[in-house]
Amino acid sequence: MLVKTDHGDFEVKDLTFRDRRYLHGLEVNSTANGEFDMSKFYNVLNWIMEFAFEKPEEKLGKFEDNQIDEILLAIYNQYKEPSKKK
Repeated sequence: MLVKTDHGDFEVKDLTFRDRRYLHGLEVNSTANGEFDMSKFYNVLNWIMEFAFEKPEEKLGKFEDNQIDEILLAIYNQYKEPSKKK
């Protein structure tokens, strides 16, 4: 799947049903009593990075950390809201 970001376009691995459910579990763990915990959501972003790319450091190593987070958030959003086109 191709994800377009402000930092370039990235070819990432497609989510399977099983992967999507695992990601959902990580999301649920990033909230407690309705409160969002950014430090736990960071685990979501790290999982996205390791899952989406075969060699994350090769793809993302040239970017600053905040830029990497922006890229990973774009991938996360694409995973969570896939195109409705079939």
